[in-house]
Amino acid sequence: MHPIKPFVTLDHLESLDIRVGTIRSLQTSDEEPALLLLLIDFLEFQQSLFLDWEETRFEYEEIIGKQALVALNVPGLVVGSSGRILELGSLDQLMPVLVCPEHPIPDGSRLT
Repeated sequence: MHPIKPFVTLDHLESLDIRVGTIRSLQTSDEEPALLLLLIDFLEFQQSLFLDWEETRFEYEEIIGKQALVALNVPGLVVGSSGRILELGSLDQLMPVLVCPEHPIPDGSRLT
């Protein structure tokens, strides 16, 4: 079992812009062949994000149409990009899975 990371203040947590978005499309990236490029719909805007799943999860196309939690105001996986899809498993050598709401909610809804 991994030790718990040091505590952060509530201000740090509240400074993260985490929202729900629906994955509308997915393709392999021309600029980063080991990464997937996803288009996420947040209702008022769409954003492209990179995901490092191509070699660790088979049938990754099954996430198209699913909602996911995304931290929008953090650096992305590629220099110059922003936003990270929240996922579980990859740090523990498991097949990665999305962090998602238990039932559909409006795209763009924010973590509180």
